[in-house]
Amino acid sequence: MSGDIRVERDGHLTIITIERADRLNALDSATGAALGRAFEEFEADPEQWVAILTGAGRAFCTGNDLRAMADGAGRGSRRPGSHGYGWASLTKRFPLYKPVIAAINGFAVAGGLELALVCDILVAAQSAELGLTEVRWALMPTGGGTQRLPRAISRAWANYLVLTGDRISANKALEIGLVSHVVPDDELMSEARRIAGMILERGPLAVWAAKESMLRGADMPLEQALAYEDLLGGQVGATKDAREGPKAFTERRPPVFRAE
Repeated sequence: MSGDIRVERDGHLTIITIERADRLNALDSATGAALGRAFEEFEADPEQWVAILTGAGRAFCTGNDLRAMADGAGRGSRRPGSHGYGWASLTKRFPLYKPVIAAINGFAVAGGLELALVCDILVAAQSAELGLTEVRWALMPTGGGTQRLPRAISRAWANYLVLTGDRISANKALEIGLVSHVVPDDELMSEARRIAGMILERGPLAVWAAKESMLRGADMPLEQALAYEDLLGGQVGATKDAREGPKAFTERRPPVFRAE
């Protein structure tokens, strides 16, 4: 795929890699647009069930390419209410109900952390550093960071990270609940693939509906959210996969799910 984005498909797994290692995977307009297209294709493909997002080299992603912004090609010159590059529009257009795992290698800062925050499971390499650093450069996190970070961790830590622009280590991110796993650098992709493999063994329609229920229910009153959960549960229960699961359990064999 053009725009310094590599997309690989391995069975039902899609791996999306940002490949601007010379810029620490900072996103210019072409790369941001290509990233948006990669996720649109993943969402639309019924054979792709889980995605891993990662970066090449020493960084996961460092957000907007500040050099491009300084040249007037980036988000700093945008009009109020617009979302700049395709990647920022991507963080605004989520939710995506298929699971996405962020494999965070090296720096995940500014818009890079905002990208990670739209993922469902965050796995970090031991050397990773994370932060919303925009205020250092008189910019504001507008890829969803000021909204998703306080929903992901405590208000105290969200306030600290947003208002200081400080970076934290992978171990600190694990301590405050920002990531779920920290592994040695050379085990990052194997761990992300291990988790993806676990999800791929589950009923995909049930997984997608469960994610939808969590995301949409979070902004509903509890009674309404429980009713929505029941609605989705009924829809999943009427699928062929929902018949296959109990049948496989009874027959003591691995289930064969087909997302139907």
